[in-house]
Amino acid sequence: MEPLNVTAAIEALREKTSKLTGKQNMKEYTVKNEFFYPIYDKPVVIQTNVNTTYAAVGIPKRYYDMDFEWLRKHGSFPKENAEAYAVVKEYSHNLKENLESGKGLILRGPAGTGKTSIAVSLLKEAMRLGKGCLMISMPNLLDNMLTLSKGDNVAYLSYEQKLRNIPLLLLDDFGAEYSKSDWVVSKVESVIIDRYNRMKPIILTTNYSETWTEKNYSQRVYDRLRGEYAVAIFNGASHR
Repeated sequence: MEPLNVTAAIEALREKTSKLTGKQNMKEYTVKNEFFYPIYDKPVVIQTNVNTTYAAVGIPKRYYDMDFEWLRKHGSFPKENAEAYAVVKEYSHNLKENLESGKGLILRGPAGTGKTSIAVSLLKEAMRLGKGCLMISMPNLLDNMLTLSKGDNVAYLSYEQKLRNIPLLLLDDFGAEYSKSDWVVSKVESVIIDRYNRMKPIILTTNYSETWTEKNYSQRVYDRLRGEYAVAIFNGASHR
């Protein structure tokens, strides 16, 4: 067998390919000779919709644009709430450490004083840190737990485990579920205590005073909320 003349083989290949004319001929040749000018499918571009993400964690549409930058540009900051804003600022600046240590935050005050807007802004900051989050209003929590408890037990347990395990839980309008169902109240207390023991923080917004919370929830819940949570107390009339 004669030795292969590599140079001659390459020249022969070049001569053969130079005779190919038209895009179709080149495509057919490429199929037969996969090492030559491979053809790839067009890349698929996947776009993420940030609003879809917000919806998935329970943020209402009204708050999709809400964050601290928006509040700085458009928000109202009454002087009587300067101390509350200082508490929020301190909590936000140390958010990563607070989340890791299980330290939560209570935003307490009358309706319309900006508690939910601030809570949502904190939630988005946690999302930027890559933390799993969930926001739910207490009336909705009431409806969800009662509905799921009457249906598929697997679905109910899955929902309850999510409440217990999500890295950051925002409970909006805490206390609104009270007296609607003793069973739900006991479940809420159980979730709070379990998250406390697991060092998983909660952000609470509530229209009720500390005295009301002490009177209407068990001492175990009250002690945990008072001892391990920063508290920002808002005053004044509604901004709405």
